[in-house]
Amino acid sequence: MSFDQRVIKNGRLSMGLAIIANFLPAIVYSVMYGTFPGIGGILTIWGTVAASYGVSWVVQVIAYHPTMGAAGSYIGWLAGSCGDIRMPAASIAQTMAEVEPGTHEGTVIGTIGVAMSVLVSASIITIFIFIGNAVIPLFPQFITDSFSHIQPALFAAVYIDMMKRDVVHGVISLVVGFALYKVMALVGISTAFITVGVIVATVLIARVMYVSRAKKNA
Repeated sequence: MSFDQRVIKNGRLSMGLAIIANFLPAIVYSVMYGTFPGIGGILTIWGTVAASYGVSWVVQVIAYHPTMGAAGSYIGWLAGSCGDIRMPAASIAQTMAEVEPGTHEGTVIGTIGVAMSVLVSASIITIFIFIGNAVIPLFPQFITDSFSHIQPALFAAVYIDMMKRDVVHGVISLVVGFALYKVMALVGISTAFITVGVIVATVLIARVMYVSRAKKNA
């Protein structure tokens, strides 16, 4: 059995157990207190969540996989905060190690980056569970207000780092993505579908530029 096959086998097992574990608190609560929302209520809740985040369940997995690899993806999605922490950690680790995403070396380094981010974030979360409520109110207002900007700042830093590998493609994708976002938002299209549209557009741009350069170098 190859390394990838072992990763997929163990990853499926881990994710399956995690899915079961996610339902245990609700099942225990329902059995002990006799509370159950009914199948209709569960499907309604699921439909609401799927309408808001369903597209990202597919898009993010495909978009992050080249950087995180199979093992890193299983670890990242199991630990959570994949877009906020795991993906940037994998990308930065590959940059520091000077390896390319999608290669065997890049997959190994990306997986290590994801694993270390889980270790660090879990440690910090554990600490803040005990001291966070006492410490955060002591921060100045401008610091607590800046917490809402952490995610866009992380994505911007990762994008700039990747854009250095192909500045022309990065700039064109940024301009087209911004224009597409404005147009689709003006029409009233859902944010989830705007994300899909921007990703598809940038992938098509990358494909067109690759074919054009290949013809010139032929």
